[in-house]
Amino acid sequence: MPTVQTSPLVLPPPFTQVAADGNALQEALRLAPVEGAGSFVYRCAGGVWSVAVVLEPEVPLATARLAVFAGMGALGDALAAHCAPERSVRFDYPDGIRYDKARLGGGRLSVPQGCAEDQVPDWLVFSAELIADRDHLADPGVFPDSTSLKEEEFDGPEAIMETFASYLMLYFDRWKHQGFAAVAERYLARIDPPMLSGTRVLEDGDLVERTPGGAERRIRLAEGLAACRWRDAERDGPRL
Repeated sequence: MPTVQTSPLVLPPPFTQVAADGNALQEALRLAPVEGAGSFVYRCAGGVWSVAVVLEPEVPLATARLAVFAGMGALGDALAAHCAPERSVRFDYPDGIRYDKARLGGGRLSVPQGCAEDQVPDWLVFSAELIADRDHLADPGVFPDSTSLKEEEFDGPEAIMETFASYLMLYFDRWKHQGFAAVAERYLARIDPPMLSGTRVLEDGDLVERTPGGAERRIRLAEGLAACRWRDAERDGPRL
């Protein structure tokens, strides 16, 4: 399937846009050790919308990994800005994205191989893939658990990417000036399903749910990211 040509993006000054000919994440991983922070790699082809952003953390990996919540929060807000207002953008902790209950895609956080938890990574890459369309399917109804940007009449990919870049800057600014709690609060508000009683918090990135009766459930961030449940490795893209 041919690549969908997109116009040059209008991005905030810290970002340098790169239109990838192949896999956006792989291109960002290639650029990360050479170009450093700010490379904004994107592609829309084969029914998949993808973006990958190179970051340069100043804290050890155990803390730097929390950047995934800034990326997810920014992506969630960007999608919400370009869809029907009565529909909801939600998260499957820690990295899945749903639109009106249907799977739309998700995010990933890549780190240098061998980086220890107490070591400051030379770089990180936050990447995301969304189902742009399902035109190649003879009967999309066979996959009722997923949907696409095209079917849901989202605005074009350029608009979503530009808004995502702006929100990503905003989220990191909130983190710097208001603390990680400002990022966590907005992320937690989008977790699906909503928690009707009790509390949800992020403790070192782990999702901790506590019921009024005192029961506690913890989901580990590192394990959730490694599982990448929203993605089909064989298809090399979001699960349908």
